[in-house]
Amino acid sequence: MTNKELALALEKEYEETGGNAGTAMPPAPSMATAIAIVKKRKTKVGTSFDPGVLEAFKAKAERVGIPYQTLLNSVVKRYTESKLDIEVA
Repeated sequence: MTNKELALALEKEYEETGGNAGTAMPPAPSMATAIAIVKKRKTKVGTSFDPGVLEAFKAKAERVGIPYQTLLNSVVKRYTESKLDIEVA
């Protein structure tokens, strides 16, 4: 991935997730600063998924052109904001 592609991906992630959704990423003086801005907003967690579930997320994320972690974050965020319902089995 080139620096330009990385910058565009970081900007897209910033603008589409978290409390910044719908807002433009502020200009950053360097790539390192841009990466730090995006990473600062995230908390790392460890979890386990069924292999088929993770592969499905990766395939969907690839189709729409985003990292699968961003897709997972988006689904969880929509659920916590009551924009996505989970049916009880």
